[in-house]
Amino acid sequence: MVFSSLLTRFQPLDVLPEIRAICIEEMGSWMQSYSTSFLTDSYLKYIGWTLHDKHREVRLKCLKALKGLYSSRDLTARLELFTSRFKDRMVSMVMDREYDVAVEAVKLLILILKNMEGVLTDADCESVYPVVYASNRALASAAGEFLYWK
Repeated sequence: MVFSSLLTRFQPLDVLPEIRAICIEEMGSWMQSYSTSFLTDSYLKYIGWTLHDKHREVRLKCLKALKGLYSSRDLTARLELFTSRFKDRMVSMVMDREYDVAVEAVKLLILILKNMEGVLTDADCESVYPVVYASNRALASAAGEFLYWK
């Protein structure tokens, strides 16, 4: 309620990617710290929508916020609907044009693989495997770690 009223009140500011990135980062912190109040679909949708943001920094903050949530088995149980709705986007982000975003996407998928058994299908995993051959060392290394955990 509080965050959505803030978003509504400052809607003209959302044209600035820096503002969106800060909001997503803070929302991720609130979801971790006050999961009872903020880890709900009504707040998660903002993170899901901004996974499609055209600015690198915003996408990066989304993935980092999600990594904080998916790293806890207690919290992942409450992310089932979000995961089913935005899993395809998270998987496709391993091919992001910005390498640091793609690396974070692979690391997020590793957490999903570890903490939510059976969520990633064989087809989802198969889209990560070729990334092992990426020319970017960090991305190839992250994909190798994914392959190890799979």
